[in-house]
Amino acid sequence: MTKLIKLELERINLRPYFISSAIFGIVQLVFTYFVAYVAQVEQEVQFMNYGNILLFTGVISTFLFGILSATMYARLIVEEYSGKRLALLFSYPVGRQKTFIAKTLIVLLFVMLSMFLCTMLSIGIFAITEGFCPIVSEVMTSDILITAFCNMLVSLVAVSAIGLLSMRIGFIKKSISTTLISAFILSGIYGNIAISKVGNSAISLIIATVSLLVILAILVTLSCKINHMEVE
Repeated sequence: MTKLIKLELERINLRPYFISSAIFGIVQLVFTYFVAYVAQVEQEVQFMNYGNILLFTGVISTFLFGILSATMYARLIVEEYSGKRLALLFSYPVGRQKTFIAKTLIVLLFVMLSMFLCTMLSIGIFAITEGFCPIVSEVMTSDILITAFCNMLVSLVAVSAIGLLSMRIGFIKKSISTTLISAFILSGIYGNIAISKVGNSAISLIIATVSLLVILAILVTLSCKINHMEVE
């Protein structure tokens, strides 16, 4: 599997996705400062504390990387398994399921690592600057940072599920646009749930559990489907 992933990485041009991730990281950081500043100026009580600011920023991050995940799946799986490359893919001297899993792992790991690094950097930079030049009157505590970290872990799992579910829908329709539209809708649904669950760890656990089940179900069902596909 490792060799297969390396072969796929040699063929895939990840540069656009690296650039997109870097841009998303900057957007996330700028948005954090923007929300914090506007909340103080406009006296938006709901966002005058670090917990809600970081939660809302995390939702934006989930939306951005959910779209990135869907874009990568659309290019690496939906497009290739519904286009002219299908015959070439099925001619590989390895199992069809292994090829599919390798492609999926590349997207999963890339998106999760990119989102993790961007989120950690955004929170870290924001927390450091708030230490000597605060925008928010509240004191940044370790509990706030731990909660933000836990929310980020839930978001990582949710993003993986959003990307895979969007890809599955796009795979059925054999459409890249359907994949991306699905990601927009699913990210929006997750965002609404995440914002409404403030302080509710039970809902976070439910989101993480459901996301993991979705990931497992899609990997199993789609790998089986690909294993029985015929070249048209």
